Amino acid sequence: MALGAIVPIYAMIFAGFLARKTRWLSPEADASFVRVSIDLTLPCFIIYNMLGNEELRSVAFSIKTIALGMCVVAVSLLVSWIASKLLRLKVGSGERTFTVTTGTHNYGFFIIALVAILFSQDNPDLLGLVLTHNVGCDLVFWSVGVFLLSGTKTFSPKIFMRGPVAAVFFSLILIWTGLGDFIPDCIISSLKWIGFAAIPLNLMMFGTLICDMLGNAKIQWKCVLSATAVRMLILPCIFFAAATFLPISTPLKALLALQTLPPCGVTAAVLSKSFGGKPDLSVQITLATCIAAVFTMPLWLCLCFKFIGGDI
Repeated sequence: MALGAIVPIYAMIFAGFLARKTRWLSPEADASFVRVSIDLTLPCFIIYNMLGNEELRSVAFSIKTIALGMCVVAVSLLVSWIASKLLRLKVGSGERTFTVTTGTHNYGFFIIALVAILFSQDNPDLLGLVLTHNVGCDLVFWSVGVFLLSGTKTFSPKIFMRGPVAAVFFSLILIWTGLGDFIPDCIISSLKWIGFAAIPLNLMMFGTLICDMLGNAKIQWKCVLSATAVRMLILPCIFFAAATFLPISTPLKALLALQTLPPCGVTAAVLSKSFGGKPDLSVQITLATCIAAVFTMPLWLCLCFKFIGGDI
């Protein structure tokens, strides 16, 4: 079951890689590709999957879900920063890139795709919780993560205007006020079909980015192997321990358990190039964790069922 869920994810990523490699999807089309996938299909996907989620009718629970996402990324960045110090990395030699790349998992479409494939039938509400949780991840990544990577001391409120984040807050308002119950079925169906394109488009975009950033730089094995151990072993152990012992509800335990599954996200690699970091190191770490995830995800997913039980 786990392998069956993983294969379509990697197939969509490879499709994007192949499209870029063969020039079927040229870099000149990226701006339009990103705009459609991030600002059109993803908000529709989010609104459709959040409306009707009974758990999110509670304002307190929704806030807890967002706060959990913030804690997940904050803890990941802290552990990765400690690892960078143990490796004696310095600013200018990869410390910032290592910390942010290793500390930022693919909480977006990797987990979203996995949950959509595995749990959309038996537990449809789980996907809505993941999308709400991801807002907290975004808030920390685009503030603390960008601060660590760039050295900037300012936080831009523009994060709240990004399509996916705005869609979550818009959906929460509809849910909390009850207005979502009055949306016509034809609108819901439109959101559903437009949103269906979100996962394949964004995973393909992930593949094109990997193709673009895959260079011929010498592999920094010490950093890459250390980052892989932190991302795919140490942090999963921390999240599973938290899911086991923290006095939180079962849905939140499920969210914590799911954080053990994905590899590093590619966004840090894109930003490291913009901020004068080490994009080659970031790409190497991301690819290494993507390969490692093929072997670790089935294990962690089985443990996820064991710890959380049939509720997920």
